[in-house]
Amino acid sequence: MNVEKEILLGQYFDQALEETKKIVAIPSYRRDLTYGAPVHEDTKKVLDHCVELLNTFGFKTFIAPDYRYGYADYGDGDKLFGIICHLDVVPAGNIDEWETNPFEPIIKDGKLIGRGTFDDKGPTMMNIFAFKYLIDNGFEPDYKIRFIFGTSEETNWECMEAYVKNEQLCDLGYVPDGHFPVVYAEKWIADVDLIGNFDSEFELSGGEVYNAVNDIVKYKGPKQNEIASWLKENSIESYESDGYLFVKGVSAHGSLPFKGVSASTWLLKAIHENGIYHPLSSFVSEYAHLNFDMKEIFGDLSDETGDLTACNGIVSVSKTDYRFTINFRIPCTKDPKKDVVEVLEKFVNEKGLKMKLSSIEDRVYFPKDSDVVKNIMEVYKEVTGDLKAEPIAIGGGTFAKSMPNMIAFGAEFDLNDSTMHAYNEYVKIDDLKKMMEIYAKSLVKLTKFK
Repeated sequence: MNVEKEILLGQYFDQALEETKKIVAIPSYRRDLTYGAPVHEDTKKVLDHCVELLNTFGFKTFIAPDYRYGYADYGDGDKLFGIICHLDVVPAGNIDEWETNPFEPIIKDGKLIGRGTFDDKGPTMMNIFAFKYLIDNGFEPDYKIRFIFGTSEETNWECMEAYVKNEQLCDLGYVPDGHFPVVYAEKWIADVDLIGNFDSEFELSGGEVYNAVNDIVKYKGPKQNEIASWLKENSIESYESDGYLFVKGVSAHGSLPFKGVSASTWLLKAIHENGIYHPLSSFVSEYAHLNFDMKEIFGDLSDETGDLTACNGIVSVSKTDYRFTINFRIPCTKDPKKDVVEVLEKFVNEKGLKMKLSSIEDRVYFPKDSDVVKNIMEVYKEVTGDLKAEPIAIGGGTFAKSMPNMIAFGAEFDLNDSTMHAYNEYVKIDDLKKMMEIYAKSLVKLTKFK
């Protein structure tokens, strides 16, 4: 089938954009991080919306009774092709850092701005309407097509755990929640907690999730003025309110910690530099602050898929104990337990800290010469004209890890200019159009048997 770009964008894009706005306006972030907690009403609302939309297109639809996931099927093929999207978002964070309301999407300067516009609601709608165009114009896939909607990708993936337990696995498919042209490799991800007991002179807390740079942390304790002065000398903003010193950084995706400014590690460094002893501030100051690969501990773990990266998301220090989380992205050829977890545990124990492993998430690896990679690359080069593009490896962990035979495919074009998980998250309107065309043409190639 030949995809007519003028018809695709002229007749389907505006509706796709309006539907994207509708679901971005629903604040579907997780409130209760407890495993097994009920799905929030806002998340139910956005899942209902997407499933009902596909129902009106003639799909057979299903929502799990507990709203962990839903899906919509088209066709009757024996084999299943999946497009796995997630409808949850990370919290907005400090609202004062947003130039517009994160859940009132607007178009400004050629950009759609709002939480979830890029991660993953915009790409979700571009896929839905790309496929709507295909079936409206007589395309008949050889696979049964299933849009799968998850509700906890940004936290603990309970949605896909439940899906995999109860539903048919995909024979092939993709996740529009990575990068273009195509992600042939995704690193291992390990979440660990550094913990311990210590009689502290101060208290501090900040962060909500493992996989985002901690951008604001509050402190109460000695030398608040001196700490604020030291931070100012290092171009880190802080302010006092209700007896606390608040330190401000810049949020970033956990796979790109160097793109952000960690309020937590800067504060712990400042505490250490001002002569206040705590085992956590001492450790972070020496081994974690601005040391994203932590080579002093692990050595050089880089391979063809990149470097080791470490991101702190959550920190808390009370009068008696402490917790500091690290989200590691580990190169694909390394052993996450042997090369990272066991090495770190031994190292921190020697420094008087303890370590608790929270989770290890599997890698994804597709050979660059596999059919799925080659087909996607052909379409990408055709649409963009970028004949030098190559498949990439990322540190991000997408739903491609949730089951075999899935690959991350788009939707970010510029890995070095990511707005995912950042304040004022946006996606360019022209990029939305481009991704709709790429997905439409790729679906034709990927869902027909040779």
